[in-house]
Amino acid sequence: MKVKTRTALLVSFFIVSSGLSAFDGQRKGFILGAGIGGGYLDDHDPYHPSGFGTLMTNFKIGYAPSNSLEVYYANNVSWFGFFEGLSAIGASCVAVTKYLKPEGKGVFVCGGVGMSSLWRLGGSSSISGFGAFGGIGYDEGKHVYFQGDIVYTNRGSSNYSWAFRLTLNVLAF
Repeated sequence: MKVKTRTALLVSFFIVSSGLSAFDGQRKGFILGAGIGGGYLDDHDPYHPSGFGTLMTNFKIGYAPSNSLEVYYANNVSWFGFFEGLSAIGASCVAVTKYLKPEGKGVFVCGGVGMSSLWRLGGSSSISGFGAFGGIGYDEGKHVYFQGDIVYTNRGSSNYSWAFRLTLNVLAF
């Protein structure tokens, strides 16, 4: 719980410090983004299936100190088991993105570390552990980008997963 409280305070600080410059067309300042896509989930838990066709989502909120660097909270989730019982494996991370060009179309790299969790619909609790991701993407337009990444989650000695993801994202800045 302390991690969530500290993250909320940090994000609040970035929102307040960005002030009126938010959403002015410059990547610098407050950022808010979300994406959806698909991919392959390789879950090393005997109760979960692995395979293609998994729904992948992501969310980010944070601050860009320059037009080529972003620092943010990221939440990357893999949804599966739509017919057997909805479940999700996610990584909530402190992350950075580095754009190779400060403006216009171009390539970027991103990554983050934090905690992971497994959640089951109707389940009494979630299982948490370590999570991390790394990726590369292409900024297609001013507010649209494609991102491919690998998300690793570890929820104990034998409960870990790899998600290979491709998402279409929007980013407000």
